[in-house]
Amino acid sequence: MGRMPGPLDNARNLLPLITRHRDATESQRRVAAPVLDALREARLCRGAVAAEHGGLELGGPELLALYELLAGAEASVSWIVWNNGLPAFFSRFFRPEVRAEIFANPDWLYACSTRPSGRAAIDGDGYRVSGRWSLVSGCELAEWIALRCTIEENGAPRMLQPNVPEVRMVWVRRAEVEILDTWHTGGLRGTGSHDVVVTNRQVPRRHTVSPLDGSTLGGVLGRVPIVCNMSAGYAAQLLGMGEAAVATLTSLTGTKPVVDPGPALGERPAVLAAIAWHRARLAAARKHLHQVVAALWAEAGALAPGASISRKALADVYGAAHVAMAEGRSAVDAAYALAGASSLYTSSPLERAHRDLHAMAAHIIAQPNYLEDSGRVQLGLAPVNPLFLV
Repeated sequence: MGRMPGPLDNARNLLPLITRHRDATESQRRVAAPVLDALREARLCRGAVAAEHGGLELGGPELLALYELLAGAEASVSWIVWNNGLPAFFSRFFRPEVRAEIFANPDWLYACSTRPSGRAAIDGDGYRVSGRWSLVSGCELAEWIALRCTIEENGAPRMLQPNVPEVRMVWVRRAEVEILDTWHTGGLRGTGSHDVVVTNRQVPRRHTVSPLDGSTLGGVLGRVPIVCNMSAGYAAQLLGMGEAAVATLTSLTGTKPVVDPGPALGERPAVLAAIAWHRARLAAARKHLHQVVAALWAEAGALAPGASISRKALADVYGAAHVAMAEGRSAVDAAYALAGASSLYTSSPLERAHRDLHAMAAHIIAQPNYLEDSGRVQLGLAPVNPLFLV
């Protein structure tokens, strides 16, 4: 008997479907319905959800491979799948029975915002929540939306220590939020990253989490650091986009007509060198990223009770992720430039990838402060960004 297809096989089998519906995903500014149905059926948005809750419970390198595969076909699809990972990771801080409630239906998807632009006023055994959050990718598709709020008590932020207010992720159902049609952009159009508004909504405390609550989820998935894994997943998408861009340029060398007296595309030294250069650099960045992520997950699996992941392991992942991000961007930009006028048309994967990667660059996880903190750790210093350790 043959091997049963795994999650990566299922993802690979979906690539033609994703590609066929790229125009619909773009024009509708949300993942096309047939693609969404296929993602649900294959549970690909549940890669970081525990198996006991109907998830795939993939390891770190498997998650990277999943994001990379999907991004090579359509960045908006990989972006939604990757964004579902953060609520999944954060669910470790729920009590087990609440986590089971949150993931009760295998068809449910999730969205979130880490911007602390909401207020959660203490109200009995819960909170009265109001606020507006921007860039909530996949909010129209999600059943649960996790939103970061500052906790207020007696009309003022409750402080954990001087200048450090208490902040919690508040989970609400999609029916409890108003979605504002704000996502009119050049790149990542298919992510539907609209603004959401919550007005004076009562939320029970059990539907809120903070890393300070401590993990209640066993196994590696309940212990592996969150933010650096999201950073690595972001980088994997850029590697997938870079690989696809180089493949498109390579294909063009055999199909693009010669319209001037110069050499054909496949005979130009700059094109030949770029194809070899970027293929090698993408492969090297991918190998290193997978290596340090695998080491991080192995260290998490071997942790003694009460122990923490080493800062060096975190720094290694952040460093590798930022190198991979740079290599992915460089490959897409080079292929876009070298393909000439072919890159101008919306029918070209290079045109879409070029827009998408520049939209992705605005995400907080791609900003240099994480790389800077990695350097601090290498010098034996403490990171400045508190999320570095989460």
